[in-house]
Amino acid sequence: MKRTITVLAAGLAAANIIAASTLAEETAVKTQKLDEHVYAMSFGHYTSLVVQGAEGVLLVDPANPYRASLLRAEIARLTDLPVTRIVMTHEHFDHIGGTEVFPGAEVIAHENIDMFFDQDPLGLTPGKVDVTYEDRMSIGMGTTNVDLLHFGPADGVAVSVIHLPQERIAVTADMYLDGALTPGWALTDTNLLGSRQILNTLDGWALKHAVNTHSHNTDPALLSAAAEFYNDLYDAVFPVVEQVNRENPAGSVQAVLELSRTLELPEYADWGNYEDLPDYVVKMGFALIHGG
Repeated sequence: MKRTITVLAAGLAAANIIAASTLAEETAVKTQKLDEHVYAMSFGHYTSLVVQGAEGVLLVDPANPYRASLLRAEIARLTDLPVTRIVMTHEHFDHIGGTEVFPGAEVIAHENIDMFFDQDPLGLTPGKVDVTYEDRMSIGMGTTNVDLLHFGPADGVAVSVIHLPQERIAVTADMYLDGALTPGWALTDTNLLGSRQILNTLDGWALKHAVNTHSHNTDPALLSAAAEFYNDLYDAVFPVVEQVNRENPAGSVQAVLELSRTLELPEYADWGNYEDLPDYVVKMGFALIHGG
């Protein structure tokens, strides 16, 4: 489905603030060649997939104008071809900025993304989205095929999993960290049941590379470990919620809150941010009894 969505002009002041924050710890783009014509480019706490096609380049999540300008220069070192397609992993503003750096590129995202443009007071969203899809979309690049898959809500509701089946590469955003829990404050827009579903699905794909947009490490074992954590969390929370819902549904919320104060998963005690496990218990419990 092709459409153009017009929104307010980008807020340059806000974009400059985000761009400046990326300068604090990194000074150069780190490029990894994952396969023929396929690269992961990391800078500013984000990693973007780059696919060189026969006639143009596909880029995932430019993030912000400053970072996008660095990616443009890095891509130019690899090929003279222009960026012709930009794919968004989901609707979060810190991932979808910077499209204006590639004025000729077609912007592609899941159709739910358009509902957020009127809720963008800082003007961080793209000026337009050219192509949206509902459940699945395949992009032929001439050199390979790139599939976009929507499984449902996870970290946001316009979530796309980017899959290169020939190269056995997948890209996800905001669903896990490397050997760590995502800080509890960052779970506000996360459906843990959705994240669990997606990670379990991808864990069955025998991937060579699992690109996590907030890590430069593409080892699929990290995705597998995150899927196992979600499964262990679910297995610890679900029986409690199921029993209370069967015996006294009015007590479900209180039961989840009490469980968040007592539940421990000692096998993950050495993970980063393990102290935020109570937030995960609450989010998983509320996903079970409330949805959303």
